[in-house]
Order: sequence, then C-alpha cells, then structure tokens
Amino acid sequence: MEIRHGLTPYRRAAPALVGGLVAIGAIFGFFATRAASSGPTSAEVQAAASSAASTLAARSEVDSQLLATASASINGDPAEGDARVLARLDRLASNDRTVGVARVTPSGTVPVVVAAPDSSAATIVGTDLAGTADARLVLELARDGDQSAAVVTTGSDGKPVVIDALPLYGTPDPPSDIGGRRSALRGYVVTVTPVAALVGLSTGRDEDIAVRVLDGATVLVAQGRDLSNPPASPVAESVTANGVPFIVQAWATPSPSALPWVVLAVGLALAVAVAVIVYFRERSAAAAQADLVARNEELALIARAGPLLQQSLAMGELLPVFVVEVGAELALDGISVSLATPSGDLEPVFSLATRAGTPTPVPASLVAPPTSVRSGEVVTVPLQRAGRVVGVLQARAVTGLTEPQMETLLGVCALLAAAIGNVRMFQDEQDMVARLRDIDSMKTSFIGSVSHELRTSVTAIQGFAALLEANPGIDAEHRADYLERIARNARSLAALIEDLLDFARFERVGLTVDLHPVDLSDLVPTIVDQLSSVLGGRAVSTVIEPNVTALADPQAIERVLANLLSNASKYTPPDSKVIVGLERTPMEAVLYVDDDGPGIAPDEREKIFELFYRSDSTARTSRGVGIGLALVRQLVVHLNGTIDVEDARGGGARFRVTIPLAEHEEISLQHPEPARTPLGTGG
Repeated sequence: MEIRHGLTPYRRAAPALVGGLVAIGAIFGFFATRAASSGPTSAEVQAAASSAASTLAARSEVDSQLLATASASINGDPAEGDARVLARLDRLASNDRTVGVARVTPSGTVPVVVAAPDSSAATIVGTDLAGTADARLVLELARDGDQSAAVVTTGSDGKPVVIDALPLYGTPDPPSDIGGRRSALRGYVVTVTPVAALVGLSTGRDEDIAVRVLDGATVLVAQGRDLSNPPASPVAESVTANGVPFIVQAWATPSPSALPWVVLAVGLALAVAVAVIVYFRERSAAAAQADLVARNEELALIARAGPLLQQSLAMGELLPVFVVEVGAELALDGISVSLATPSGDLEPVFSLATRAGTPTPVPASLVAPPTSVRSGEVVTVPLQRAGRVVGVLQARAVTGLTEPQMETLLGVCALLAAAIGNVRMFQDEQDMVARLRDIDSMKTSFIGSVSHELRTSVTAIQGFAALLEANPGIDAEHRADYLERIARNARSLAALIEDLLDFARFERVGLTVDLHPVDLSDLVPTIVDQLSSVLGGRAVSTVIEPNVTALADPQAIERVLANLLSNASKYTPPDSKVIVGLERTPMEAVLYVDDDGPGIAPDEREKIFELFYRSDSTARTSRGVGIGLALVRQLVVHLNGTIDVEDARGGGARFRVTIPLAEHEEISLQHPEPARTPLGTGG
C-alpha cells in the first residue's frame, strides 16, 4: 500500500495564487495611502488660519461679556468684603480663565485683591495692573470709555496672557461723563486668559499645518512642525479683540509619511501568511484525504481477509496467502506465525523472512500489543480465540504502524485466530474420523480374534472330552495326554477370560492402586514361584538385588509379572530360559524380564503396548487378543513408573519396568486416576 501525501497541481498552485492576490492588494494600498498622505491643500491651510482667528475673536467677546457679568454680580462696587466678592466670582471662573477684582489705591496703583479660581490666585493676587505704561494706558482707556480693554503681557509662568479689564465706579450705573468717571473710579474687574487657551488651536492636522498668533512682531503662541522656518508669505488673518490687534498666520508643513510603507509591509506579510496558511490547509486536506484512502484500503483488507481465510482448511495453504497479503498492505516484513501446542508452548509453523532476515524469537511472556509502532520495531500480536491464545503473529513494521493501522492488524489477526480454530477443529474431526475407523477395524479384529481363541479352546476341550467319553477303556497314556490338552486349553481360556474381565473393569471404572513401601526383593521371587505353572515348563532364573524397597502395590506388581511371564511363554520355545531381574538405581527400582525368543522389531516396540495390537509374525504362532501388555502399561503408569522393551543380552527381548524408590518419592495414598485410554491407544 502506497499513500502519497503530496498536493495535487491545483492545490500546489492555490497558496501562490491566494498570496499573489493579497500582495497585489497591498501594492494598490501602498499607492492609495501614499496619495492620501500628501500635504494639506491651500484651502485647508486657509481654513486653519480662519478657524484660529474666529476662535480668538469669539473668546475675546466671551471675556467681555464675562467682565460685564462679574461687574453686575458685585453691583459695580469692589469694596464689598473679599470673601463675598470671591464667592460671586468663583461661579464665573474656569480652568483656563482667572477672574479677579482690583481696587484703586490713593497712590494710583491698581493691585488685584481677590481672584478665582483659587488654584490661579497666586498668579495675579497682589499684582499691580498699572505697573507698566501699556497696562496703565489700557486701564485709563477703559475708565474713560466705560468699556472693557485688553492688554497682552507675560504671566508669572513666563507665558503670554491676555488681561481684560472693566472699570468699577461703585454703583451699577456708571457716570455719564469722563470727569465723573475719573472721580468715581473704584477699581476694575479683570480676566486673565493664556493666549493659547484664548486662541484654542485645533486644526485636525496639527502636524501638517503650522499656526501661530502674533501681537505685532511678537509671537504669542504657535503650534505645528518646523515653526522656526516659516515661509515668506504665509496665510494671514487679522483680528482685533478688546482693542488688541492680533495676526494669525498658517502654513503647510507636510512630512514624508511611513504609512504607505507600513501598509505595503503589512500587506506583503499578510500575503506570505495567507499563502502559508493556505499551503498548510491544503497539505492537511491532502494528508486527511490520503489517510482516508489508507483507512479505506485497510478496511478493505479486513473485508478481503475474511473470505481469504475461508478458502482453505489446510494450514499450509492458509498462512502463506494471509501473510503475503497483510505484509504487502501494512508494509510488514520478517513475518512469522507460531501456534500453541497442546502443552501450551508456542511452536513456529510459518515464517516469511524478507528484508528483516530471521524472525525475532517470540517472547516467553506475551503482553498486549501497543497502540502504535515506530519504524523498524517488531510487533507481537497474540492470536486469541474464546479468551485463549492459539498462536502468535510477529512482524517488523518497516515504516511504522499508526493507531488505525494497528487496529487493522488486530482485526485481521482476530480473523486469523478464528480461521486457525476452524482448521484445528477440522483436523481434530479428521483425526477423530480416522481414529474411529481404526477403532472400528481393531474392534472387528478383536472380535475375530476373541471368537477364534474362544472357539479354538472350546473346540479342543469339547473334542478331547468327547474322545474320553467315547472311549472309556482308553489306555492311561492317551488318557493323560487328552486330560493335559483339556487342562491346557482350559487355562488358555481362563487367561483369555481374565484379560477380558480386566479390560472390562478398566473400561468401566479404571484402574486403582494402593501405593505404599513394598520390599520388592522379597516380593518378586515369591510371585515368580507362584507363576511358574504358566511358563509351560520353561526354566526361570532370578537375579535379585537385596533391600530394594519401592512405593508400589503388591497386586499390581503381581499382575505386571504375570503378564510379562505369560508373554514370554507365548513367544519363546519350550526349552528356552527366562530371567527375572531386580536391581536399583539411585532413584528407581528396575524390574526386568529377559527371554530367548525372536525379539521385537524396533518399529513395533511402542505399538505392542497398544490395545488389541498383535504383530503379524506372532499372531500366526501364538494365541491372544492383544490386551495383556496394554494393561501392563496402565498398571505401570499408575505406579508412577515406566516400561519399555529392548534387546536382551543373550538375544530375545527384555521388558524393563522402573518404579520410584520409597525414599525418593512422595505421593498421596489416594492416587488420582489418569485419563482412561480408549480402544486402540497405548495408554
């Protein structure tokens, strides 16, 4: 699976297109701002001068009206108490204008006695308004004309101020002639206003238009840029306020503006930012689309894996196709699959070693797979079915696995686990069918063998008994021979019936033993003596090591020896020798039976312990149904021992039984019954 996260041609061009459009807009903004930021026009300069002149005239008129109001408030008499005068003046004062009252002294001085507001009192209280010739002239003009008059002077803070004065004659109505006014003069009501406040410069374009106010050639106040270098002929407006002529001048002072460059820089930066944003948005959209395609392909893999795993019930056909498909889709290599054995171990059954080389061994303890895998890491995924681990898939992630890819891998592994379970169920069914066929065949053979053995023995007994019955006068030699034949067949029939009864008991309730310390050195010779009759006259010798004590059951030991000696008598010549031996190792007692018979081929040494099994070579020369050695193995297993067969030292076969010694084995007296072995197995 190859997913490309690149951009399509359209998406690659989109960032440049959008960024270019924004850049073009920034360039247009640059020129538009540059045009808008040029210097003020002559009309704007003229308007600024006219506005300043109009403001100066209007505020001077306001000061004249204020003086009249102040005079009326104190009834034209400055002689009232200072506190009362101050209280009335305080209502007329403002932040940029001081209102005060001056009284004429006999010496001709005109000091200010009260002023409002208090914050400005220190600037004029005590000031002699007639201290200069210009001021004295203004006061005299105001006295004689019964009108307000103004003079420009310097305030206590060094800034120019305009002083307006209105004469007070002691009564609300002034005298009608000049002489009466001069003699009736009591003082003045005055306002002190900074020229800057009086003019109120405000053009809206303070930096681009310079404005100044002159009193003759003296600059009273100025505002703007480059005031030290006025043009030769600025725009000028003349205005007279309370008798003082003022000149208002204005001229343009444009300066290069950085705004167009700021607009251009911001626009270009915005163009780059927009281009970058569009680029990453398109790249993110392309990546999301690629991830969606990859996710759809991964889901398609899960959809394909189901039918793919159902195509075959053979593990050798199922695993290669699955591994190749998953490895190609998820970029995996070094893939291996291990299956759980009945004992719980993990056995490798398939591996696909590509670039990863030999697959990594499966860890002993399995943990939950991670949510994602880095590039080159090995991932181990348990294959679980019905809460049980049935196997393990292991692989190396060449380019890594994202979280969705890990979910896909877990999904297909779940399908693989189900398929493995189905394959095993099918194999178990096939094995069961084959086993049932074998059991059916063995039962058929068993029934035939039992029928043959029973018929042979019964026929022989009946035949010889009939001969004895039909010939009462038969001689003693023949009578003894017939009786011995009847007895031998009766013993064979009894042994066969005993084996059948043992088999029936084993199938019904199983075998049980009572384990306790048993002195085998004493027990084995006793059993051999008791069983000498079943050996048909064969010589039996014993090789017994003393003091061999094992955890055993005497009856089980007797049954084991009886079957082994009976087996030796069947397959050895009448004049052969049988050896029963007992020896010990550091941990076990070893009981063996040697015979001089033809021996047992290596490929049959395990089969002879299976129920109903009889070798073709022995079945023709001996009688039996194949139960004895199977029962022997079951008894030995219940004794916690082992049994095997090998070549005897002098030829023939040696059956070797090992039983744990009493001092080295601790088991419970009630031994749990092992799993019962069905027909056709070796226990």
